[in-house]
Amino acid sequence: MTIRCVVLPKGINVGGHNRVPMAELRPKLADAGYTDPVTILQSGNIIVTADQPDDAPDPSAVAGAVAASVQQLLADEFDVHVACVARTAAEIEAILERNPLRHLADDGSRYLVNFLSDEPSPEAVRELTEADHTPEVLHVEGSEAYVWAPEGIKALRLTYAHLERHFGVTATARNWNTLERIAARL
Repeated sequence: MTIRCVVLPKGINVGGHNRVPMAELRPKLADAGYTDPVTILQSGNIIVTADQPDDAPDPSAVAGAVAASVQQLLADEFDVHVACVARTAAEIEAILERNPLRHLADDGSRYLVNFLSDEPSPEAVRELTEADHTPEVLHVEGSEAYVWAPEGIKALRLTYAHLERHFGVTATARNWNTLERIAARL
């Protein structure tokens, strides 16, 4: 059995740092045993199909193993040392379906989903969601933190770095437009 996974490296090809040529990455992913490797945009959005072992019934566990494997591949092949977070194709589709801030977010470039490496503690979530971040809006479900930034990303205060510090996890963000592009390629 196979499972489609989306791997989201943190900080690839941003500002001239952590350069990974996507055209070179795809064949290396295939050489590592992944089928149908796809990259979307130059910021390192990766989709691969991985084998799901019979003894790993939880697709999220498979996605976690794929993230760790791709993280090691980036280090070994490109000397790029960044954290990777992964979700299954079904999880990405569910995120888009839930869309908890749809009543507010009217610009996909200003609507972010922060993918967290682990689910934060309920206390940390409550503390952050009950704080006033006006005009930004935060909603946390499981291991995703949705942020509506009506004044734009450059003015953002609820950055992934802020969420990392508060929740004690690794985070990487993608805007809604990018998630829709990813979902179109699943």
